[in-house]
Amino acid sequence: MKPEYLLLCIYPLILLGVMLIKMKVAPKGEFHEDFLSLKQSKIMQGVAAVGIIIHHLTQHITQYGMEYKGPISYFIFAGIFFTSIFFFCSGFGLMTSLQKKPNYLDTFLKKRLSAVLIPFFVSNVLYTVGVGLYFGTVGSVTEMIKCLVGIRLINTNTWFLVEITILYLAFYFIFRFIKKTDKALLAMSIFVVALILFSLLLGHDTSEAGGRWFMGEWWYNTTIFFLAGMFMARYYDKVVAFFKKHYRWLLPVSIVLFIVLFYGQMIVLSFFGYYQEWEGHPGYGAKLITLLYQNLSCVVWLGMILLLGMKIKIQNVILYTIGEISLALYIVHELVKVFVTYSEYVGDVQIFLWVLVASFGFALVVHALNSFLIQLFLEEDRPVDEEYMTPEFRDRLREKHIKKKKIVISLIVSVVVIVILGIGELYIRYVRPIVYYKQELKTFATAEVGDEVFFGTMETDYIKAGLDRIQWYVADRQGDKLLLVSTEVLDGSYFHNKIDEPNYWEQSALRVYLNQLYTDSTSKYEKELVLLTTVETEDNPKYGTESGPVSQDYMFILSAEEAEMYFATDEERRMKPTPAAAMDHKVNINISSGYNYEKRDGYSWWWVRTPGEEERKIAFVNAEGTIEYEGRYCTVSSGGVRPAMWVTYTTEKEWWEILRE
Repeated sequence: MKPEYLLLCIYPLILLGVMLIKMKVAPKGEFHEDFLSLKQSKIMQGVAAVGIIIHHLTQHITQYGMEYKGPISYFIFAGIFFTSIFFFCSGFGLMTSLQKKPNYLDTFLKKRLSAVLIPFFVSNVLYTVGVGLYFGTVGSVTEMIKCLVGIRLINTNTWFLVEITILYLAFYFIFRFIKKTDKALLAMSIFVVALILFSLLLGHDTSEAGGRWFMGEWWYNTTIFFLAGMFMARYYDKVVAFFKKHYRWLLPVSIVLFIVLFYGQMIVLSFFGYYQEWEGHPGYGAKLITLLYQNLSCVVWLGMILLLGMKIKIQNVILYTIGEISLALYIVHELVKVFVTYSEYVGDVQIFLWVLVASFGFALVVHALNSFLIQLFLEEDRPVDEEYMTPEFRDRLREKHIKKKKIVISLIVSVVVIVILGIGELYIRYVRPIVYYKQELKTFATAEVGDEVFFGTMETDYIKAGLDRIQWYVADRQGDKLLLVSTEVLDGSYFHNKIDEPNYWEQSALRVYLNQLYTDSTSKYEKELVLLTTVETEDNPKYGTESGPVSQDYMFILSAEEAEMYFATDEERRMKPTPAAAMDHKVNINISSGYNYEKRDGYSWWWVRTPGEEERKIAFVNAEGTIEYEGRYCTVSSGGVRPAMWVTYTTEKEWWEILRE
């Protein structure tokens, strides 16, 4: 076993060590009666939150179990146990409050939903900006809006917030309208089981974007423990009495049984699992067997945790603080992981360290933001001493709160409007280039000579607002390199603006123009794919005119020889201008920047870089597609520009490294 594999174990060991700080063991024959108090529940959730982070990081470094990385690899199978704690504590807390707090349901929706939905939308904004804009994981403005409002879960971890919101709503309406607790519990049980079966039947999300609701086993394999927490609260005294009476054998049996079931889970997942599905075979049987086995394992696990809690009391302020920010920690750690793990130079041990430390710091900030927004929303519910609560004071307090809420709502509306107005620009600047780049990588890998592909952007049609994708013809392919030639004349220009000197390609004004066009039309990601090409032009084969020095260019125009080699017939060489280029001609027909006034039937003549019959002339392809070797004077401003470039779909850097720069 590699030493670094053992070093990875330091992180769960540190967690265990922190749990032992100020740990208090109850004397023989006695128990901690507050083992499920709010404070102890927070500590349990703090431990579970750290456990989930270690679980997710282990999935990453082992490629979801494909590689063995030592004892830490067992955390691949631990996620359900930590998640079950969150569901159990949520259900237990709701039912306990319902039983002990008068009129609990009166303010339930406002308090509970704000505590969940505000962090949910904060998460959506963070991930849409941090992942969607930075890494280009959304493909359109519509997709971005879906991510912001949560229709698509760009942070898939927020499935828990969606599901817990649904469970809260079901709890509220069931217990509001069904007054008898046991009947309401029965109705809640039916709802939870139906929700589990609904998710199971949907299967996995196979869409490219991902993030669909209720699709994936994580949506249902621990949901039942929300119900278990409610039953525990309902029958708390009876359950605790049973635990105390049979404690001496329940604890050791639960520990042994959990170990057996934990290892057995690996076998069940191998032979059954949630992914035994293919076209025409949804694999419901395998999923149901796996679900029942994992639920049994979690029942034993929770029983063991409760039994240990009755004897061992964790009083660590660190874990309590983590429990307080556990929701924020659960939300942000995946975002931190995305950035940390996008470098192949970071080792596994460093990944764990950086993600854990950065997640704690980031979570404190996000938790503070969430708390501020929640308190602002619930400000009118803050308790006030009765001696000050006169009718006049109550009215002033209400007016003050209404005024503040109007200001906040106005600010929120203003921000939303600004975001909506700016979202298109953000998409164009940050997302679309990455989306195009990844599409181009995929297209270039399979493109053949004669195919048409998109690469780069420029304004090709003034009627349509914004930049358009430039279309190219694949004229040649040499291994992983492709020669692209534009399928349309993109612009009009003179070849050179000086007629009293040799007009070689290397010193031409058109070469300067194409250098600028290359800079403007390609994104920083696309520039990684364009090859610097040695451009050598043959002398005029008919008149012997010299071609001039060799140049190094990213974008160039074809020579007469290349135009004949890559396009076999005149018909193939005939070329139309883009709508924007044609419109430039109509607008500027009488001035030097006018374009293609000799176009015929929509076709235009275009420059090649071969010299003409004399140094002041340049060869061209006429509107019929014939190569004219005698050429035209280089200062004719209506010549069509048809760029070419060599590109590749392999780079020295991985695409994600390019994105980070």
